[in-house]
Amino acid sequence: MHIIANILWNEGGKVLSAKKVIQTYLKEIDVQPKITIIGNREGQMTYEIDGEDGKALIEVITIFPGIFLQFHSVHCKSFRLPLKRSNLGHGLKISYCTEGRAEIRMSDNRCLFMEPGLLSLDTRTAQDYFRFPSGHYHGVELYIDDYAEEELPIIWEEFGISLDQIKDKFSMRNEDYKVISHTIHATESFKSIFLSLINRQEEYGSAYLSIKIIELLVLLQNIYSPEEYKFSTLMTIGQVEIAKKMQETITNDLAEHHSLESLSKEFGVSSSSLKNYFQGVYGKNVSTYLREYRMSEAAVALSKTTMSVSDIAAKVGYQNASKFSAAFKKFYGESPLEYRRQCKCGI
Repeated sequence: MHIIANILWNEGGKVLSAKKVIQTYLKEIDVQPKITIIGNREGQMTYEIDGEDGKALIEVITIFPGIFLQFHSVHCKSFRLPLKRSNLGHGLKISYCTEGRAEIRMSDNRCLFMEPGLLSLDTRTAQDYFRFPSGHYHGVELYIDDYAEEELPIIWEEFGISLDQIKDKFSMRNEDYKVISHTIHATESFKSIFLSLINRQEEYGSAYLSIKIIELLVLLQNIYSPEEYKFSTLMTIGQVEIAKKMQETITNDLAEHHSLESLSKEFGVSSSSLKNYFQGVYGKNVSTYLREYRMSEAAVALSKTTMSVSDIAAKVGYQNASKFSAAFKKFYGESPLEYRRQCKCGI
């Protein structure tokens, strides 16, 4: 999720050596008012970030010099890391999302979106704002510092692993330098590796994690074809803003229905582009998002107010109370009145 890369910084315009990376990381974390280190032993650290409405727990494990494995457990809508840094190194970040959704504004002012099953490779750095629309996010990230290859163990040579080859394989030219920005739906082989990392047994120790990281890099270098599965979860700030304004428009008054054609004219983009923007930001098509939003608002009204079922149906955009009741039962597994009774009984 680009957190460690967002904290690392260099001195005097020279990229930090792999040996100094973790010391710099600790030093920078220590001065952050929203970060609390809750565990720190050799080769492993756990810290907590205070979000705007919750917390994020980050576990960092040193795998090899300059190579760090992170486990993210986020339970908040957003947080900021107001870091003072310059000339950040563009280490390789290999990220995998298991739950939730993340919106990360990158150094090139594009937004990267992560959702379950997505695998991202990136050498850009994140800006200081991390957003989680669903209120939670779980994932794994491998961070490889630029100088890591200089200190790789001999065993890497035995497996023919070359970080430069991996970077070249996934790089694209951006202005006058190479940058990696690559997102795929993870295949079963990749999913298996990341789930093994997440479900690791403590008694296996760091050797098990090291083997899995080697397996991941071998797969990236020798088996996976970049163009076979690639797709983009990158959006410009303008595209993201259009999607968010569209969300506000269609949810501001659920009794008012908006056609895709009218929304397309309102925002000055084609219907297909509008659908793609919305899907990119919210991870769902418009109809699915609206149906879930309507049901959620109806559930709140049933549990918190004394409004009649017919009034609630009209409020959330149903002209027919019977159709609303049928849709509600299909969504929640019980009728509106049954749902209300259970809420009142505290069931």
